[in-house]
Amino acid sequence: MISIVKKFLQINHYKEQQHSFENLFLSHPNYPSLYAVTDTLDMLQIENVAAQVPKEQFSALPDSFLAVVSNDIVLVRRLSQEVSIETEKEGKKKLSFDAFLTQWSGVVVAIEPNEVIQKERLPLLNNVYVGLAVLLLALLGLTFREFTLPSLLTFLCSSIGFFLGVVIIDEKINKTEGVISKICSFNEHTSCDSVIQSESSQLTQWLDFSDLPVLFFGTSILLLQLAPASYAIVNFLSLLSLPMVGYSIWLQKVKLEKWCVLCLGVSLLLVLQSLLFVGFAKDLSFNYLGLVQASAIVFSVWFFIKPILYRKVTLEKENVTLLKFKRNFSIFSSLQKPVLDVGVLHSIPTIILGNKEASVKIDLILSPSCGHCHTAFSTAIDLLQQFPDKLQVGIYYNLNTDNLDNPYLIVAKTILQLHKENPKMAEAALMDWHIHAMSLKDWKAKWTIGMIDFEVEENLRSEYTWCLNNNLNYTPVKLVNGMIYPDEYELQELRYFISDLTENKEAL
Repeated sequence: MISIVKKFLQINHYKEQQHSFENLFLSHPNYPSLYAVTDTLDMLQIENVAAQVPKEQFSALPDSFLAVVSNDIVLVRRLSQEVSIETEKEGKKKLSFDAFLTQWSGVVVAIEPNEVIQKERLPLLNNVYVGLAVLLLALLGLTFREFTLPSLLTFLCSSIGFFLGVVIIDEKINKTEGVISKICSFNEHTSCDSVIQSESSQLTQWLDFSDLPVLFFGTSILLLQLAPASYAIVNFLSLLSLPMVGYSIWLQKVKLEKWCVLCLGVSLLLVLQSLLFVGFAKDLSFNYLGLVQASAIVFSVWFFIKPILYRKVTLEKENVTLLKFKRNFSIFSSLQKPVLDVGVLHSIPTIILGNKEASVKIDLILSPSCGHCHTAFSTAIDLLQQFPDKLQVGIYYNLNTDNLDNPYLIVAKTILQLHKENPKMAEAALMDWHIHAMSLKDWKAKWTIGMIDFEVEENLRSEYTWCLNNNLNYTPVKLVNGMIYPDEYELQELRYFISDLTENKEAL
């Protein structure tokens, strides 16, 4: 389903959000439900709607949308005379309007296309592949003068083979998308993933077919750098590998009944190098020492790197599992702690940022001298920017107004006084203090005003008293909808629960 939704995002010009969608979707507690799709789109601030649409209204739907067809989520593109639907398992197929309407449940997910069209990048050559290609070309340039025609052809075949080997490893570990994915599954008989991930490709506990191209062609390239005249041994070894090529083709054709385009490319290169041996080899005087040295280096490097790569993938999967657990709303709710008389706190006039009608309210109880308060305020502002319609932030202070020796007391008083006179100026003063990190001297020079009203003093005292009554002797204190925010969560992780908190508040 992920590839289908990512393609849907790309069609609507949200290519930059594809990676973020995948991470958030996989870690969603309701994955892989339709709700997980729409909730993830909400978190990415992509306007979307999920609805049950009467089939008579089909013509009024956008040109592309997600739909539930035969209990599966599919990407639908409406053409002039027919409908194209795409699933992750079966790929694309076209249906007549009547055939589609018969299978369609009426459930759709549509999104608002992105008005800012993002520049397309080359889908095949990502940074890793570009870097690898440049490295191979550089190696070719360094020793070009020493190459003969057969050694040059051998080097080119080995370079392409090594490149394909890296792509195979990437496909096995990361299941790459883009042009590679399209090549690997351009029809129902081709699937690189099915072949590469197959148990039949495992040769031993520490070696499988996906390792062989990197090891063989990597050794060949290094040997040609050490001794360009050693092309004959490389091609001879390719000739010896032909039984393995035959086994690979048999495995794909007979046992797996799927063709791996990348594997076939590697097989073709081995056949070409075998033909080079037959056509150009004049003697069998091989540089055995160079072969041993090159093999030792390549094998050592690869079997050092391989467990690191696989461990990285394992840790990423474990992280997704743990994040899914952490994003469970019932767990989050059970860790929230109640406070006494939250209505008293909310009755105290103070600064409210964002949508004052929003269902989710963050209350920050701060101290101007607290460095962690700067971080909490900055995070709350980021959340406001992400969810401008769903959030509001209230600013309170935990300050003893009787402690006149506190040089930062004037900051809170000035901000609250500014709020009484001009709320926009108060917000600017907050930004200067918490976001722009102005020094106390510079901030006072910019924002110090004349008299502080008695009401401001009383409000600060009331906030301090409320904190004392709740044994809140620290800052920042973070409340969400009147409950203490769990210490086990960073404030930025509140974005995972915006929809649930909104639903709970609306239900109440």
